[in-house]
Amino acid sequence: MSDLASSRPAPDEPPAPRPGGPSDVSGLFPRASELFVPAAREPADALPEGLDGFAVNPLAEVIAELGDTGGFGGGTAPFAGGMGEYLPDETEPTARTIAALLAAPATPAAELADAVAWCYDDAALPLLLPLARHPDAAVRRAVAQALPSVLGDADPAETVRALVGLSGDADEDVRDWACFALGTQLSEVDGQLVRDALAARLDDPHDDTRCEALLGLARRRDARTLPVLRERLSRENVYSLEIDAAGALGHSSLHTLVRGHLSGWDDDVVARVCAALRLTDPDGVGDDLLDGLAEWFRLGAPHATDEDRYWWSVALQLLEHAEYRAPEIAEQVHYRLAGAEPATSLMLGSRLSQLAGDHGWPRWRPSGEAPPEPR
Repeated sequence: MSDLASSRPAPDEPPAPRPGGPSDVSGLFPRASELFVPAAREPADALPEGLDGFAVNPLAEVIAELGDTGGFGGGTAPFAGGMGEYLPDETEPTARTIAALLAAPATPAAELADAVAWCYDDAALPLLLPLARHPDAAVRRAVAQALPSVLGDADPAETVRALVGLSGDADEDVRDWACFALGTQLSEVDGQLVRDALAARLDDPHDDTRCEALLGLARRRDARTLPVLRERLSRENVYSLEIDAAGALGHSSLHTLVRGHLSGWDDDVVARVCAALRLTDPDGVGDDLLDGLAEWFRLGAPHATDEDRYWWSVALQLLEHAEYRAPEIAEQVHYRLAGAEPATSLMLGSRLSQLAGDHGWPRWRPSGEAPPEPR
C-alpha cells in the first residue's frame, strides 16, 4: 500500500493498490491486508430492466452523440484486435473509448475497468455514472477512481451521490476508493450527505477505508473526528493517515498524542508526521517555519535556489491537509517582510497568499495587480 496520495495503480495491478493508504505501522507490523478478514459480501444491485450491459437505453443518446462528432475511429485508435483490446501504453482512454467498449456486447469487465480507471476525459462523465451500479466490483472500483478525474466543471451533485453509494459497497476496495474520492480528491465539496457517508465508514472493518473516511471528515473539521482521533492515537500502533487526519483537524489536544508517534516511520512519511505535529501545536506552526518562509521570499522565491526551498516545502506539506491555516501563516510571513520590497510583492502574489485569500485573507492580490487605494 502506498503512503502517497498522488500515486496511481497501473491498470494491470490487482484491485488492492490505492493512493493515500496507511503505512505499515512503524515498519514493524504486518500489512493491513494480512490482518483483515473480509466480511461476507452482499450481492450487487440488480441491473435496471432493459440495461443490457450498459450499452443501450440511458447511454444510447450519449454514444450516438459521440458518433456524430467523429465516431469511434477519430483520432488515435484506442483498440487493437477483434475485441478492441485497450492499449494503455499508446493512448489514454476517452469518452469514445468507453462508449465503444460499452457498445461491444462481449467486452470483458476487466477490459472495461482498465479503460475506466485511466480515463480523464470530462466528456466520459455521463458514461461512467451509470457504471457505479455495474455488477463487477473491478468496474465499480474503477468508477470510484475515475469520477473525480472526469468531473471537470460539471455540477458535482450526481458524482457525489454515486460516490456516496459506492462508499457503502460490499467490496472493500470499492469503499476504499470511494472514501478517498469523497474525502480527499473532492475535499472542496462539503455538505451533510458527504459528511454522513464518511462518518458511516469510521468503524469500517477495512483499515484503508476507515482511515480515508477519518481523513475526509478531518479535512472538513467535522467534530465527530476529535473523539475518534483521541482514541486512535492513544493506541500503541497507528496508521499514517490517522496522523494526517490529526494534522488536518489541527486540534491542540492531539499534539501530545501525535508527539508520541514520531519514530519508526518510512522516510516518505516523516515529513507528514512533522507537519501534523506543527498543525496541532497550541503555540502555532513555529517561528522557525515563519522566519524561513520570510527568508525564502527575500531570496527571490520562486526563483531562489533549490537549496533554499526547504521551508517552502515544509509549508506546502502543512497546507496539503490544512489549507484553512493559510491566512494565519500568510499574515505572520507578511509581518516579517514589513518594509522589504520586492519580497512583499512576491509574497502577496504567491500560492501561499492565494490560498490565504481563498480562506478570507484580505491582503492577497493576483500577481501584478496594484494594491488597493488607502482609505
